[in-house]
Amino acid sequence: MNKVMWYAVWVRSGQEDRVLELCKTFRHYHPDAYEECFIPTYEKYRKVKGQPTKQLAHLLPGYLFFVSDHPQELQKLLKRIPEFAKTLGDDDGAIPLYQEEVEFLQRYTGDERILKMSEGYLVGSELVVTDGPLKDYQGKVMRIDRHKRTAVLELEFLGRKMKVTVGLEVVKKSIVTKRNRRMHRE
Repeated sequence: MNKVMWYAVWVRSGQEDRVLELCKTFRHYHPDAYEECFIPTYEKYRKVKGQPTKQLAHLLPGYLFFVSDHPQELQKLLKRIPEFAKTLGDDDGAIPLYQEEVEFLQRYTGDERILKMSEGYLVGSELVVTDGPLKDYQGKVMRIDRHKRTAVLELEFLGRKMKVTVGLEVVKKSIVTKRNRRMHRE
């Protein structure tokens, strides 16, 4: 029996949900193709009729993820799907995700495959996350949009540096003084 691995499939951006449904529809031809097929999402706020409402958005637009121990069957299934673009890999077939990439997805999106909203505050230009999945995140925060309640993270993923938008509520912003800089370090 093969080892269960995670694979990424590139699809045309905006077609992720359609391809996901096609994979589920065509699965009866290849029942061993995958254990799980998903699109990782993140929570974000959007104003609907003037009220902030939580919604879900694709965490990695243009990608579907499969958990499978039969990559050959997965390839056969994907060849049946007209909108399918390609499995990330080489001429010999799909290459599984690196363990760090799998751990990132598992840790931050959990079993629901949803990166929940995080909360924090700014001290000067430094972000301190106090609640949510990003609480212990050690990566690089590129930009924070307080109005849209999002942050853009830079991560090494799928063999390249990617900018990924996540939900982040910044509840306050402090001006840096000697006193609060010292308190923040302790």
